[in-house]
Amino acid sequence: MNTAGVRGYGLELRTRIVALVEGGASPAEAAQHFSVHVTTVQRYLARQRDHTLHVVPKPTGRHRTVTPTHEEQLLAHLESHGDATLQEHADLLEAATGLKVSFKTVDRVFRRHHITHKKNAGRQRTQ
Repeated sequence: MNTAGVRGYGLELRTRIVALVEGGASPAEAAQHFSVHVTTVQRYLARQRDHTLHVVPKPTGRHRTVTPTHEEQLLAHLESHGDATLQEHADLLEAATGLKVSFKTVDRVFRRHHITHKKNAGRQRTQ
């Protein structure tokens, strides 16, 4: 069976599934035809009745721990401590704000701002 993941199926497929059922096919037949679960077909039919088939649900998930204020703090630390490791940046953030994050979280923040660090041959950071 094909799975769409957390984002769901596209509007075109949803409308084709609904159209097939409205054209006389059973929800089970439509599910088998489009390789989706019958519950998905039933959900799309209910959403069609409610005129919300086109609405894409907002993804649920974990909220970011690092707020824009924290990101600004990290970027400021990068200016003053350019040679610090990611773990050292995480420690500086914890000392300044009390927020404990991993070095990987700091790495993700830097990547969002297109900041990468590479070590040169002398083991000093370059940008």
